[in-house]
Amino acid sequence: MKNEKWGQVYEPVPPELDLRLAYTLAQLEEENPKARGLTLRTAVIVMALLLALGGVAYAVISSKVADIYGWFFGAEKKESLLIGDIAMLGQSFTLGDVTYTLDEVIYEGGTLYGTGTMRPREGSNVVLMASDHSIWEPAGYVLHYGDEENVPEDAPTYLELAQERDAKIIRPICNAQGYVKEDGELSSSEVGNFILPSPDGTIRFTFEFEGYGGKIQRSDTYVLRFKVANWEIDQEGYDLRDEDENTYVGAEWDVTVAPSLKGE
Repeated sequence: MKNEKWGQVYEPVPPELDLRLAYTLAQLEEENPKARGLTLRTAVIVMALLLALGGVAYAVISSKVADIYGWFFGAEKKESLLIGDIAMLGQSFTLGDVTYTLDEVIYEGGTLYGTGTMRPREGSNVVLMASDHSIWEPAGYVLHYGDEENVPEDAPTYLELAQERDAKIIRPICNAQGYVKEDGELSSSEVGNFILPSPDGTIRFTFEFEGYGGKIQRSDTYVLRFKVANWEIDQEGYDLRDEDENTYVGAEWDVTVAPSLKGE
């Protein structure tokens, strides 16, 4: 088949499809570093699959936000988020021994949903502990959401892991505060924040919120504000935040979010 006739095989490609393809390939690269060498042939195959699937192609999108909220609230919630306005990000902010990264945000139905990761700053020797965990609990496992993972019997506690590595125990937080309006006013309502520790030493933060007094108006960009902080925990389990030994550091972090994948 001649090249000039190739485009006549399918109906006109929706303008959003190239963005959906780029998003899917980016997710594949993130999940598998070896995929960074994807060839043009691979991209063509993915595009052909998306075209063949038609309307079902939108389900190909890999979304951390949709996966998490689907885990909490079911398949219907996941499906609704997959057709929202999706922004894949990767913007980071480092404070003390912790690097905070906002991975993805979705606007859907007047609400902003998002997720990101907290990880040790490169070169630091710390063990991150989720704010709802204690030093005597298994390190890196979800324990308090009613659907507990199977924790290996030999899983070290946060204290044991820190002692083994001769590392500090750090409790980090990254709480969504809301979005910043054009006049600079912070707006938020019904804010929800929760965290999910992982055996790889990172902690995933997830959030959702509406605007003050009602739903957030759909927009091309949103400026989100977070409160980020962290401090050290001693080997007795006490927060080192008093006058004698205050290790607390905190800041506000504003991130501009521009969804590139537009839903219905």
